[in-house]
Amino acid sequence: MKKLLILTLIVSFCCSGMVLARTKYDSTGRNIIYDGTLRGQKRAAEAQAERQRKLEAAAAAKMDYEAALKSLEEPKPKTNFYQDRIKK
Repeated sequence: MKKLLILTLIVSFCCSGMVLARTKYDSTGRNIIYDGTLRGQKRAAEAQAERQRKLEAAAAAKMDYEAALKSLEEPKPKTNFYQDRIKK
């Protein structure tokens, strides 16, 4: 009976050690570097999707910004060279 109890405790400690090792923290122990749990993987997938949406939004905003700049640029009318030098 004692052997069975000891074997059960050893197996439970080994399994709990493997479960705890699925989450890795940085040197301070505050920030999670890798989370291999189901909840951590789900959170990482959501964060990746959010980053992707932000990148797409930034790219679209940049395209609209460039188009707006081009629309604001007015072609300079051809003027007399000497008048341009005097104005500057």
